[in-house]
Amino acid sequence: MRIVANLQVCQGHARCEDLCPEVFSTDAVEGKVVIEQPEFAPELEDKVRLAVRNCPEGALRIAKGLKS
Repeated sequence: MRIVANLQVCQGHARCEDLCPEVFSTDAVEGKVVIEQPEFAPELEDKVRLAVRNCPEGALRIAKGLKS
């Protein structure tokens, strides 16, 4: 699985980074999400799904293929 972010929608709340810092961080200039590990390890799946569900704008999604 792979995580994809819509930066047009992201407002930089950083809830994803708070919930799963292994995969998400925040851009220091624009304050938007940075996906550090687009293809995350299976043991992080629960944390990634929690972060995706908790994005206030719905800017994150999980894609099953290698391409978004």
